[in-house]
Amino acid sequence: MEARVVFKESFTVVGMKVDTRMIEDRIPQLWERFIPRLNEIKHRTSRHDTYGISEYSDNYVEEFFSYWACTPVDHAEEVPEGMVVRTVPAAHYAVVTHKGKLESMGGVFDYIHTVWLPNSGYELDKKDGFEVYGERFLGADNDQSETDVYVAVKKIAG
Repeated sequence: MEARVVFKESFTVVGMKVDTRMIEDRIPQLWERFIPRLNEIKHRTSRHDTYGISEYSDNYVEEFFSYWACTPVDHAEEVPEGMVVRTVPAAHYAVVTHKGKLESMGGVFDYIHTVWLPNSGYELDKKDGFEVYGERFLGADNDQSETDVYVAVKKIAG
């Protein structure tokens, strides 16, 4: 695995939200409700990209956090019933591409937090992170799937 740091301008998404914690993960059910409704969203910036946005938390396992299954849009004047609009602020991100089944994605976060960050000159920036499921994402159970994972970072001061 390799991380690269990128700056991403703010962007707007439309999608569905759930409050969850990893010990009772409600995220798969959210995606099951969202994907069939994807075509209801107008002004999408991509036919392929969906994002999974996780509200920043110090403890995803035991503490509740918000998660959005969504897609980026040019503008969000018409929002389908039961969906929400969210604007993600501009930030720097460490980006790592996960290859394989979604069940092994935890390894990317372990790599970023325990290997890359301590040696990078960066620290976590307490902002939301996200995954991008684009054309290279071939399904949750496909060994050839690729998903880009974005974790907000900032230069260590001093």
